[in-house]
Amino acid sequence: MPYTAHVLHGFNPLEALEGEWRKLFNQAESPNPFFSAEWVFTWLNHRGGRVFPVTLIVRDDDERLVAAWPFFEYAAIGGRGLWVGLSDIADCLEPLLIRHDETLLKTVFEALGQLLADYRFIWIPLLRGQWVRDHLEPALGTYPNLPIIRNRAPNHYVDLTAQSDFESYLNGAVGAKTRKSLRYDTRQLEQLGQAEYVTYRTPDDLLRFEVEMRSIEKVSWKGRQRVGHLTGIGSGDFFHELLPKLMALGQAEITALRLNEMAIAFEIAIRHSGYYGFFHIAYLPDHHKYAPGKQLMLHNIERAMREGCTEFDFMQGGHDYKQKFCTGSRELMDAFLCQRSFAGRLNYWLSRLFTRRKAN
Repeated sequence: MPYTAHVLHGFNPLEALEGEWRKLFNQAESPNPFFSAEWVFTWLNHRGGRVFPVTLIVRDDDERLVAAWPFFEYAAIGGRGLWVGLSDIADCLEPLLIRHDETLLKTVFEALGQLLADYRFIWIPLLRGQWVRDHLEPALGTYPNLPIIRNRAPNHYVDLTAQSDFESYLNGAVGAKTRKSLRYDTRQLEQLGQAEYVTYRTPDDLLRFEVEMRSIEKVSWKGRQRVGHLTGIGSGDFFHELLPKLMALGQAEITALRLNEMAIAFEIAIRHSGYYGFFHIAYLPDHHKYAPGKQLMLHNIERAMREGCTEFDFMQGGHDYKQKFCTGSRELMDAFLCQRSFAGRLNYWLSRLFTRRKAN
């Protein structure tokens, strides 16, 4: 099937696409959950005049929208560059596709050449390594560019379809010493009173829990280091608007670990069909020695298994606990593509210099 790529500049053509974008996401076989219409257009609403959107779209021969990839302009030496949209907040930045069709992927990645004709660079983090090798690198040979491809921490996950039950998963994923430690933490927590897990799935549920949830994050290590999603500058209002929209559509849920009716930890999950995304977690520092975050995570792995999910995705980050409890991992890469021009070369060499200094 023939596909045609187009580049849209500015807010008006992108806003006119919202209905088609939502339809594309709902019909996609395995969509990037962070590029639903709710994520993209809420993000644009909160970034306001601070970003200028540039959107790469692909239509089929019936003029149906079959792929979309949001970018925004960013300052560059000698002009402007492009970053993938939501790169400051999302955990996956691959294009939104109706299906993982080889011809469609070829069209999408070759269309990056249209963008490089006008922009000094394109910054694309968090691409799966297989897509880089199978689709991006072949496409780079079709238009002038200076590429920098970098490895980053892999994406760890649990293949839930390969587990007969939760006990079998634990036996296969962790050793006897870790299991003994987990049982000890559970007993110690239970000695403090009644522990229970509560899952919130609707906007009304969120309304009842949101203040408590934000209070936990604020005093957690994430809040103290200003890396929290719910209390961070620029992200707090965004998630306050986004989460009710996602929960109304069944695309997000929140689970709390409560001790004597008081929440001591919470986890935000991204949901879509059989997918469970471990997006964000925080807990009260006073309960650190009982490993509440780990206990909540394991509860949700077991729950995802019971609910028929095919994968528990730990998302980005090479944290030790993700490596310990995963059953597999996917290679992730960042791509920095520069225009083959004098200004493009300056951006290319500056990026290489920055990377070298960071490594040292």
